[in-house]
Amino acid sequence: MTKKIFKNIFLGCIAVLVSTIVIIVGVMYDFYGDELMKQLHHQLSTISAGVEKNGVSYLESIDIADDERITWIDSDGSVKFDTDATADTMENHLNREEIKDAMNNGEGETVRYSSTLSERTMYYAKLLPDKTVIRVSTNQYSVWILLFNMFQPLAIVMILALVLSYVIAFFASKKIVMPINQLDLENINTVETYEEITPLVRKISHQNRVIREQIKELKQTQAEFNTITNNMKEGLLIVDLQGKILSHNKSAEKLLGVESPRGEYLEDLGVDNSFLKDISLAIHGTHMSEVIPFGDRYLSVYCNPVVLEDKVKGAVAVILDVTEKHQREVLRREFSANVSHELKTPLTAILASAEILRNENTPKETVTHFAGNITKEANRLITLVNDIIKLSKLDDKSIVMETKEVDLFKIAKDVEDTLDPIASSNNVTLKLYGEKTMLKGVPTILSEIVYNLVDNAVKYNRAGGSVTVTVAPVDGKATLIVEDTGIGISKEDKSRVFERFYRVDKSHSKEIGGTGLGLSIVKHGVEYHKGTLSVESELGKGTRITVKI
Repeated sequence: MTKKIFKNIFLGCIAVLVSTIVIIVGVMYDFYGDELMKQLHHQLSTISAGVEKNGVSYLESIDIADDERITWIDSDGSVKFDTDATADTMENHLNREEIKDAMNNGEGETVRYSSTLSERTMYYAKLLPDKTVIRVSTNQYSVWILLFNMFQPLAIVMILALVLSYVIAFFASKKIVMPINQLDLENINTVETYEEITPLVRKISHQNRVIREQIKELKQTQAEFNTITNNMKEGLLIVDLQGKILSHNKSAEKLLGVESPRGEYLEDLGVDNSFLKDISLAIHGTHMSEVIPFGDRYLSVYCNPVVLEDKVKGAVAVILDVTEKHQREVLRREFSANVSHELKTPLTAILASAEILRNENTPKETVTHFAGNITKEANRLITLVNDIIKLSKLDDKSIVMETKEVDLFKIAKDVEDTLDPIASSNNVTLKLYGEKTMLKGVPTILSEIVYNLVDNAVKYNRAGGSVTVTVAPVDGKATLIVEDTGIGISKEDKSRVFERFYRVDKSHSKEIGGTGLGLSIVKHGVEYHKGTLSVESELGKGTRITVKI
């Protein structure tokens, strides 16, 4: 800003100087011309008196300057005498402007410019009593010649003026900018400035107040956020698109075993690759959740993208220590596996004994009664064992099952054909809607998922109720929806319905012979296929379960 002001002042001084010189030279040139013309008038008065007395002899006797000239013209325009040329050789002057004016008006004057000589000639003529005209003339140099002749003094004046202009511009610009440079943006009203920038000062002052208030609010919000997050049992991490940690809490440091990771990149902290993969998928817009081993502990990680204006700006990860829960799950799975292997053989024996009891040696009524009970309980226990074995296979991720392209709608159709008689016997209407829906998966597991969901919907319905099954591709994923008008699930039970052996209505489950493992099989089957499972239910109004794979 100082440079710009200096430049403008300096150029302004130069412009004023040049303009002043031009005006002064022009005024002086005109003034000098007027003075020359007055001098000619005075000189001609003396010459005309001498010519009237002595004629040519007077003209020949006087001395004149080199740039002056005297001409005596007769009444017919012929030249009688001239100080610069022979009169006989000169042309007739009757048509000269100043001669005509003198003959008509008693005197005449004119100025003629010579571009060749870069000067102008001033003429003044006067009529004598004998009708002759006496004329005097002199030369005046042009402005350019005058400036050229004055070059040295003008150059000195210009140099002095330039130096003076520079000094004035330098100090003036410094002085003008000084109050602005002394402005304290934090206390802008403490420095006196120009009246012209008072609106700007007021606006800056207002903006300072607004910014201070916003900073105060941000600090308060940040303090509240830190208080909340630092007292969370769950770990919290917020990362940008490059995986750089923007924010975290104390629990995250404790769970990940790092100190003050803010500003560092996740990949530099040596965390589990599965965690890095989940964060990366979240950054690309995918919601992720899984349990990962971390040293001697197990962490449940939930990663979600942070979306702003339909664009992913980063990701947030919530970390929970689920080691104890995982250990309980392991013990439960081990128990289930041990029970299944221990019970399968005696159950087969019970079934064989029941067949023996049906022989003719036993009273028919007794044999029939007990044989039926044994068969019924044996089949129920075998079903339970089979369910436990299925869960064990799903839990054991080391077992690789063959996957292939299957039609989920066809599987649902087969299940409908199987369960439709049972639904009809329970006075429940079973309906299937949808279209061909292909996906890559394990056919047996997918069949178990559909069967268990539909079977539960039929069993836990009421007389006159309905079960609706819908299969269709939605947003690029195979989607299965099973909706019933049954007894529904309470809010307290909704979060536990997929636990093993958990029953919403134990008395009703006992009547229908459920094992309590159907929905657990569904959950693990969906997880095996990396799908999602959601439940919507209201007690007494029915349940809607959605599976997306």
